[in-house]
Amino acid sequence: MINILLGLLIGIFVSLIGGGGASLYLGVLSGQLPTGVAVSTSLFVALPALFFGTLTQIHIRNVHFKIGNQLIIAAIPSIIVGTFLGKYIPEKSYTIVIGVLLTVMGIIVLRKNLIPKRQLSKPVHQRPGLAYSLGILSGLMVGLGGLSGGATTVAGLSMMGLTTFEAAGTTTYVLCAMALVGFISHLLAISIAWSAGITLMIGAIAGSIITPLVLTRISLRKLDQPLGIFLGVVIIYFGVKMLLTL
Repeated sequence: MINILLGLLIGIFVSLIGGGGASLYLGVLSGQLPTGVAVSTSLFVALPALFFGTLTQIHIRNVHFKIGNQLIIAAIPSIIVGTFLGKYIPEKSYTIVIGVLLTVMGIIVLRKNLIPKRQLSKPVHQRPGLAYSLGILSGLMVGLGGLSGGATTVAGLSMMGLTTFEAAGTTTYVLCAMALVGFISHLLAISIAWSAGITLMIGAIAGSIITPLVLTRISLRKLDQPLGIFLGVVIIYFGVKMLLTL
């Protein structure tokens, strides 16, 4: 019952900010399971929640498919490359780079939502180079460190000009594809704690479906700026937290 409630809360949170939630599920499971099993089980939990969350985000038209597909095309090869390179890059160096990157991107997102928006020189659909670069970065994060890449993806999409809700919905769509690749690779190597995973998954799926549907009954225009500010603060928090763990 506790796992169902925790899964629900995580599902709601990641639906709001856009992300896979694998690190949050891992935090819950690490106290119950050996580390290796907890990692693979967290991906098992995240994948169905992302799938149903994606269907809901598509239903309420929060997914920008063109940009999302560009990210996926760039991200999947980067996951494979990152997995190979991860053997040669010191964990401390990787943590510093990602911590600084998340902190800077969080500050940019925060500034974007605190200062009146200016018109982009080009619409988002005319900036494919930026989308591919963002996909490569997110894929490397998944391959190198086993992170979902959600914070980087949603921050980058927000910086590209998508609304907070479009950025969250498109990120959910992108992470669904990336989580599938990660899950398959872990499934081949490490066992999964099915019982613990399923109870957490039930709550996570409920949260990922309910939250976007509830938001459609609220004025999204009024919520976009405060949620964008919240998103920026959360990304900064994750970046600073990584730097403080060194």
